[in-house]
Amino acid sequence: MQVRNEVKELRLLFEVLQILDGASDLSDNLDTVLEVMAKHTGMMRGVITLLDERHGEIAIEAAYGISPEAQSRGRYKIGEGITGKVVENGKPLVIPNVLVEPLFLNRTGTRSRKEAVSFICVPIKMDGRVIGALSADRLFAESEALEEDMRLLSVLASLVAKAVRNRQEHHRMLEENQRLLKALREQSRPEMFVGASPGLRAVLTQLAQVAPTSATVLLLGESGTGKELAANTIHAGSPRAGHPFIKLNCAALPEGLIESELFGHEKGAFTGAVGVRKGRFEAADGGTLFLDEIGELAVSTQVKLLRVLQEREFERVGGMETHKVDVRVVAATSRNLEQMVRDGLFRRDLYYRLNVFPVHMPPLRERPGDIHLLVENFLEKYGHKIGKRGLRVTPEAEALLLAHPWPGNIRELENVIERAVILTTDGVIRPNLLPPNMQASGALSSLHGTLPEALDRLERQFITEALRKHHGNMGRAAEALGISERVMGLRMRKFGLDYKTFRRRNA
Repeated sequence: MQVRNEVKELRLLFEVLQILDGASDLSDNLDTVLEVMAKHTGMMRGVITLLDERHGEIAIEAAYGISPEAQSRGRYKIGEGITGKVVENGKPLVIPNVLVEPLFLNRTGTRSRKEAVSFICVPIKMDGRVIGALSADRLFAESEALEEDMRLLSVLASLVAKAVRNRQEHHRMLEENQRLLKALREQSRPEMFVGASPGLRAVLTQLAQVAPTSATVLLLGESGTGKELAANTIHAGSPRAGHPFIKLNCAALPEGLIESELFGHEKGAFTGAVGVRKGRFEAADGGTLFLDEIGELAVSTQVKLLRVLQEREFERVGGMETHKVDVRVVAATSRNLEQMVRDGLFRRDLYYRLNVFPVHMPPLRERPGDIHLLVENFLEKYGHKIGKRGLRVTPEAEALLLAHPWPGNIRELENVIERAVILTTDGVIRPNLLPPNMQASGALSSLHGTLPEALDRLERQFITEALRKHHGNMGRAAEALGISERVMGLRMRKFGLDYKTFRRRNA
């Protein structure tokens, strides 16, 4: 009999671990934990209460066998009733018969005055402090059975504490992300990063860390990933925000003109130089100079750029006078500079001078959870420009957008949405309004690249569509896909998806 009970307990603990592992919505999962606990132990009711330290009040976070109305009444002060005593003292309490226990308040009103039940309440502790309590009702039982129940509930309480810690850490990260966004928005232009994926959050954290410094920043990533916006954000969050932000695309000018653009020229320096002209470094004095596509610079120009970075001085083309400047350089490239250094196409010393603080901008295909947020942003942006309101994308069109590999990244997505907004006559973006290369079937449109890449795109499309249909409810989406909620959570982390973005969007 004892072996059988131990096996049942192990099954219960294993199932609870599966529920809590990777849980993103703690409240829903705690309800499930209590339901599983009741199923395995035969307990009549179960309650998880958490302490609100700011108000000194204990409230029900999750419950089994208690109506929502009754749950709303289950609030206690510290030290009040059995739950309040457990939270206050941090020690479990076992009440063999609630009918003869004066401390038992029955505040939820779920137990009749003739119902002889036993009540077990154990503290939920985190880092040595009590953060709540786990309690359960069962039919009147012998003291030995109640002691076993208390031991089991104490183990479950420790698992719940870990889940609460994970939620608090998740909330702390979200709050920190919002704080960083707010700080950057207050100093930056209205256009800002859109998205909530882990990759984007990591970039925002790095930008917020480096912006207040004077360090040279190297932005790495494919074309269209937002490197210019990142450079502007760095400038706006720095002490140089009140000074010029000057941009130069090193790939847009021929080699003969790039030096003049960077350093300026004197009158008569070359044919057409009819007067003195200041270069971008002088224009950016006191501020920030953004050098896009730095990998396109000729080696001869790289030498002169290195000198400016090292000595903070230069001469104009055709001039002898040395000019001093105080300029912060933010460089960007879509090329592999390390490989260019190995191939002798980029100076090693300049690379090290630029690569003080590298920031990798993730491509859009690694930010699938941000696609629908970006789409909504572009719908509003271009809908406002041409006077169209209430624009929306059909599920079929959205599936095509999610399956597309986006080689042009955010810039390509923006162009696609702008075109669709212009073409729509009823405010609905359907597949036929997307570019021809995207109008294949959702499954076939993802069949490019390697087989694992194509399968990943197809899996991501299925999971995203299920989350959209079920308004971010992981449990229902997992059930619809025929997978466990734990597997669902693992897949969402793999693809950078957050259920809350779907919930907000469909609310």
